[in-house]
Amino acid sequence: MAPRRFHRYRVALDFAAPLPFVYAWCTNYSPADAKLAGEDRAIGLARRIIERTPRRVIFENVYDEGRGWAWERHTVTLRPPDRWRSDGWGNYHEVHLDYRLTERPGGGTRFEMRWRSRPAGLARGPPPTRARVERFVLELWRRRRSVLERDYRRLRAARRSRARGRKNLIAPADPGEP
Repeated sequence: MAPRRFHRYRVALDFAAPLPFVYAWCTNYSPADAKLAGEDRAIGLARRIIERTPRRVIFENVYDEGRGWAWERHTVTLRPPDRWRSDGWGNYHEVHLDYRLTERPGGGTRFEMRWRSRPAGLARGPPPTRARVERFVLELWRRRRSVLERDYRRLRAARRSRARGRKNLIAPADPGEP
């Protein structure tokens, strides 16, 4: 059977957080990632980290494809400070994703994800439309954005709180106290 052709996709959105934080958050692959956008409930996504080095992460996902369980393995190549690439192969799809971050005026970050995917192995029938795939992925990243921005706000609040605590520790004693 001849190889199936690749379909190309793109999504982009802005984060209200600085690029170094966004990069660290997005590339901190974890088994808990499925909970960020509700994928653990929606498609039963389970993730297992196989290997992690400063420049590479390998993980496997298992999830309900709607026509049976899907398995995929991704090798992520980290390219700090602003990009990374994931090459994935599984029983339903082959996918190659390129992620890029760009600083925005005011301290925010632009997130762009371009990828190509093609059916593989057990895939049957026509693939979903480009618009449907991009809409689905954009919605996942909007949910993740909410979590990322909440995490950033909490980090800033904790840093401000610690800074205030240090100022109180080094403040001179009140001369009127005995």
